[in-house]
Amino acid sequence: MQTRKKRLVTLKGTSKACVYAVTFASLMLGGENFHWDWRRSEELTYRQSLRRAKVSKTERAAIARAIANQLRPDMWDLGIESEQQLEDVALETRVKMVDLNGDGISEVIAQGMGEHANCSPTGNCPFWIFQKSDHEYRLLFSMETIQAFTIERSRSDGFSDIVIATHGSGTQSGIRLLRYGEGRYHLAGCWSADWSVLEGGTVHELKEPRLTPCDER
Repeated sequence: MQTRKKRLVTLKGTSKACVYAVTFASLMLGGENFHWDWRRSEELTYRQSLRRAKVSKTERAAIARAIANQLRPDMWDLGIESEQQLEDVALETRVKMVDLNGDGISEVIAQGMGEHANCSPTGNCPFWIFQKSDHEYRLLFSMETIQAFTIERSRSDGFSDIVIATHGSGTQSGIRLLRYGEGRYHLAGCWSADWSVLEGGTVHELKEPRLTPCDER
């Protein structure tokens, strides 16, 4: 009897692993036909802070808690010395309320801002995506150094695909494709976007970014 139970557990674990493998493979294959709608790229400004967002007091508090939960483990390293200061930093976080899955309830795209958010000198800041769950917000994705993002017209499992961009130089950015699956957003591809090319010893600016897969650089 015990042997049979062990076999059932092993089969369940193997099936689950296969599901995850197939999901990951499908995400990566989707990246092969990638097209970045870069003209729709956006970077949030201080005017879009959570403190200024047009949401109810209850919603603002719930979003602030979700952001604070992400910052709290590193609050001392970030120079945040109290829970009150942590709340203030969360309220100054830039946010965009956008319905990513068409259910009529807005998700939250959030970007850190200021000296306590661990932003780089080139403008790359912590980036999060949250989804409302009952009266709280749960994390769908997190990355430390993002400058801009693009909400794509394409969808995966009902959610808009998202491209995130990290500033590298005046003519180069690192971009990653995010696709939804298994209850959260996953990295589904990585490219370098170059806005100029060196030809014959001369630098030429490009009207469209040249995308090179990360593993080919």
